[in-house]
Formats: sequence, structure tokens, C-alpha cells
Amino acid sequence: MTLVLTKLFQILDNLLISVEEFRFIQNDYHRSSEQELNQQLQDAYDVHNLQEMGNIINENKNSGNLSFKSIAGIGQVLVETYQSKTFVITPAMESFWNQLFNSKAWTLQEIRNADILLPIAINSHRESLIPTIVNRFENNCQKYLTARGDPFHVSDELMGMYLTLLQTDLNTEQYDSANQLVSKARDVDKFLLTWNGRFAQQLIIAIWNLYFGSEEEGETIIAKISGAESLYVPPIDHNLKAIADMRRKLAKIYKKRHTD
Repeated sequence: MTLVLTKLFQILDNLLISVEEFRFIQNDYHRSSEQELNQQLQDAYDVHNLQEMGNIINENKNSGNLSFKSIAGIGQVLVETYQSKTFVITPAMESFWNQLFNSKAWTLQEIRNADILLPIAINSHRESLIPTIVNRFENNCQKYLTARGDPFHVSDELMGMYLTLLQTDLNTEQYDSANQLVSKARDVDKFLLTWNGRFAQQLIIAIWNLYFGSEEEGETIIAKISGAESLYVPPIDHNLKAIADMRRKLAKIYKKRHTD
């Protein structure tokens, strides 16, 4: 088997084709059903199409395909966290937790989905495991970095996780942890980030300023992000604006409570 795989990799290298592209071609120029469903869910979430997300969840939450069931679990968490800070853990969410948390080595797709573990931990009284989740996330991302860069854009995923962690800390009033997190975000090499990662990095810095630093600086950063987003009408990603709007209000409450 090893010899066969080695020969296959050599052929692909000679053709300048990655394994992922080879699978895509072999599948008649289509991604796998799991990849398509996951993308469909993410596209619906980016524009806050909760009806489409609900359809995906309902059609797959009892699926015999564990990948489909896990995607449904991810969708349930996204919908619930959009609507409320707290929610009841469903069987699909628990299935996703077990699949991912019980594995120490994550694939790229698992890294892309792993920040969902944070709200599941909060809502299943497993908050003590959050440092383990963060450490595992960071270690798995590090494995995919090379001496010459970030070929799989895991730095973007790491920044997305830090943004989720920041909101988790603020929601649970872990303000010391939230205050310190900005250093980790700033330490990620901006040259390894795509614009998605850079926007997330800047939003983290903006939120930190709203709560712990200069409110004026925070608002300036948010205005610049909004300016870039406004180039597209209608907006193609509602999430950054929704996060910024919510944090503006909550930061004012925090500052009032801690300065009176």
C-alpha cells in the first residue's frame, strides 16, 4: 500500500496536481457531498439566512452519515449562538463534540470547524476544557505551517478561533482573559493572513479597545472595516458588522459598570 501511494504521489507531483485537485477531477469536477454541504451552511450563515440553515439542519441532524450529522450539529450551534448566549446541547452537537474533542490530531476541515467547541463547552458545563481546546487548536495549526509560509491558511482559522474565544470570554465575564487575548492576536504574522484573517485580527483589536483601551481607536478600526465591507451592495458577509454592533453596546455597559 505504501509503495502504491508513493507512486501515486510521484505521478501527481510530475503533473503538478495536488491530491485535493485530483479528487476534485476524479469526482467529475465536483467537491465531495460533505464539502458541498458544509459550504452551503457557511454561505447561509454569512448572510444570516436562518431559514436555509434550518433546512440543512433538519435534513441532516439524524443522518446515518456522521459527517452530515456533524455539519448539522455545527449549524445548530451557529443558529443558537446567533439567537442567544445559552442553548441546550442536542445529540448532533454532542456527536460533533465527541468526534472532534476525542481526537488530538485534527484535519484541516476539523480545524476549520473546531471553534464551535467553545460555545458547546460553555453550554455543557465543560468550561474547564476551554484551555485544552485552545491549546489543541494552536498546536494543530502549527503543524500545517511551513518554513516558507502558510499553504493551507490555518492562520486565518486561528484568528477566527481567537475572535470566538474573545466573545466567549466577554460573554462569561472572563475579562482578564479577554484583556490578555489581544496579545495573541497581534502576535500572528499578518503576512500569513488573507484579508479574512486580517479583518478578524483588526476586529479583535477594535473590540479590545472598546472594552479596555481607547474607544475612539476601536471605533476608527470598525469604521475602516465597515468601509471595506460597504464596497459590496448588498453586503456579502453580515457577521463582522453584527459582532461590532453588539460589542459596541456591551462595551459601553462594561465601562459604565467598571468606572462608576
